Amino acid sequence: KQWYQRRVPITAGETLKINWVYGYRGRDSQDNIYSLPSNELLYYQAAVGVIYNPATKTQRFYQGHNDDIKSIALNPANPSIVATGQAAGHDEKEGDPHVRVWNCETFETLAVLGLGNLQRGVGSVSFSPDGSKVLAVDEGNDHTIFIYDIKKKVSVASQKGHQDPVLGAEYIPGQNNKFITYGKGHIIFWEQDGNKLVKKSGLFEKHPKPRFITALAFTAAGEPITGDSNGNLFLWNPNERKISKQKVGAHEGSVYSVAVKGDEIYTGGQDCKVKKFSCSDLAEVDSWQLDSATHGRVRAIAFVGEDLAVGTYNNGMLYGKFGDAPEQIIYGHGAGDLWGGANHPLENSFATVGQDKVVYIWDAESHTPKQVFKVEKPAQACCFSPDGSVLAVASTTGEWWVLDSKNGLVLSSYKSGPEQIDAMSYSPDGKSIAVGSHDNYVYLFECGDIRAEYKAIGKCAGHSSFITHLDFSDDGKVLQTTSGDYEHLFWDATSGDQITSTKDMRDVNMSSYTCTLGFPVCGIWPVGYDGTDINALCRSHNDKLVVTADDFGLVNLFRFPCCNPTAEWSSFRGHSAHVTKVRFLLGDKEIFSLGGRDQSIIQWGVC
Repeated sequence: KQWYQRRVPITAGETLKINWVYGYRGRDSQDNIYSLPSNELLYYQAAVGVIYNPATKTQRFYQGHNDDIKSIALNPANPSIVATGQAAGHDEKEGDPHVRVWNCETFETLAVLGLGNLQRGVGSVSFSPDGSKVLAVDEGNDHTIFIYDIKKKVSVASQKGHQDPVLGAEYIPGQNNKFITYGKGHIIFWEQDGNKLVKKSGLFEKHPKPRFITALAFTAAGEPITGDSNGNLFLWNPNERKISKQKVGAHEGSVYSVAVKGDEIYTGGQDCKVKKFSCSDLAEVDSWQLDSATHGRVRAIAFVGEDLAVGTYNNGMLYGKFGDAPEQIIYGHGAGDLWGGANHPLENSFATVGQDKVVYIWDAESHTPKQVFKVEKPAQACCFSPDGSVLAVASTTGEWWVLDSKNGLVLSSYKSGPEQIDAMSYSPDGKSIAVGSHDNYVYLFECGDIRAEYKAIGKCAGHSSFITHLDFSDDGKVLQTTSGDYEHLFWDATSGDQITSTKDMRDVNMSSYTCTLGFPVCGIWPVGYDGTDINALCRSHNDKLVVTADDFGLVNLFRFPCCNPTAEWSSFRGHSAHVTKVRFLLGDKEIFSLGGRDQSIIQWGVC
């Protein structure tokens, strides 16, 4: 009753704002970095348009989208105007795929195009040279091409693109009615005639036809240059739609990015090389080998003065002069979903672990990694010891490791069941650790010395589905857990025996509160949500706020305790996929959240 009466609504003065977006979308996107006249870098991650200043190491954000940004273009006639295309989202009014045209200085949305026209998502966008039109490629079965008048905000022409995937589209420089699309086994030269689009296929003739054309750029003379899945470069005559010059074997594997500066062509490929070629004869001028083990492949190239920005397959970004050792300015997780994260108990830092087998310990002030480790298996969960000296990391296969948080040294390793581990936590005194598995059990270990071998003391058996969250009580004697079938149970943390009297648990204070069920948080469930829709929860250290992460890309802020079904809350968007983790940082002035499939990390300020 006392908690119920403490309900205080979230006011306009209590909000979250994005302080930093970690990572860059390179895993499934390419040629998606632009350099602005201010020497800032324009790119996207999840549902956020990001502008990063390499000199000041600061970011600015466009937050108009409600789901995955899939494509981006910069207006050649006015480089303060950006177009970004998104996938289908959850918003009632603007949830369909569409293109947003916005100002990158004021972040004002100038136009929303394509609502009701586009089916699956916007795979590519391009401005006409005079900046009056935007071309959008739908990812539906017909890969339909739409031309939109920005001022009138209507489609002025459309035509089925190709039965096979269309990977990109670009207007020909100086030609407001001519553009090129390319993709699986084709390159097509288009011309707009009123409300009609006329297309003619490019001719490969005797030249090796690739399975995919993967990249396109233009020389200063307006000649198209393509890179393909065979690693070849072709220079085209746009009038005859024929290849005029070729460079076979420019890269080992696919060419993912082509950019032109002066009379030189820069390319990035699957071999993790950036190469320079002459525009006149496609002769190779120089080659720059990057670390393929760390970065994977080169996905995008942008020029910033005399420097290069290079987007990588592992969702990071490099910066520096061609041939020099580059600085990594943006870090991110690569393969697989991102689920594991933990706040440091004593420092303004946090850890994330991913299915790419990488462990990051982040400095929340500089937004850079303090430590980077590798583990043997895809990682799913992690937790710090109470003194922060060790980090426990759990895998998708039941193995888990205790690492020295300063150097990544494996202090001990364990196997708790045959399935993935989604939740783990040390007791407040650091004398025990609980590990929640997909095999429905919680495994308990005694930590006599937190850096030595742990002793198994039992397991909690009683859940009928996989363990999702767990918390220790203040004294470390009680454990609360939730499971995939929405059970909320209590346990004796010293033996693993279930405590069946919930009345006895009424006055037990939890050291942390991350379980999504329980009387103190029963008001976090909006009308219409089912038990799978809220993925994570965290109570602030001062017991005043609780933040949740849901399946709709939202981070939600409530007062704590939140035990009224009509409790008020505020929602904040930045992620595009299900949000998998959310935690308050030291001091409760910031939180971090993880996006599952979008592999993003967003750091929020609590205002």
